[in-house]
Amino acid sequence: MLRPRFFACDRCDTVFADPERPPYCDSCGEPSLTEITRALQADRYFTRAETRRR
Repeated sequence: MLRPRFFACDRCDTVFADPERPPYCDSCGEPSLTEITRALQADRYFTRAETRRR
């Protein structure tokens, strides 16, 4: 199973998750997409912090 990679549109800031680089932005048609996968700090970006139980 392929892990998703994350790309942001340089024009409208729409973010895409896909295993492969999309050819253009679905929102505005811009061909310049920047990969931001590493900037998201892996899975910690998408998961809640665990709360301590008393």
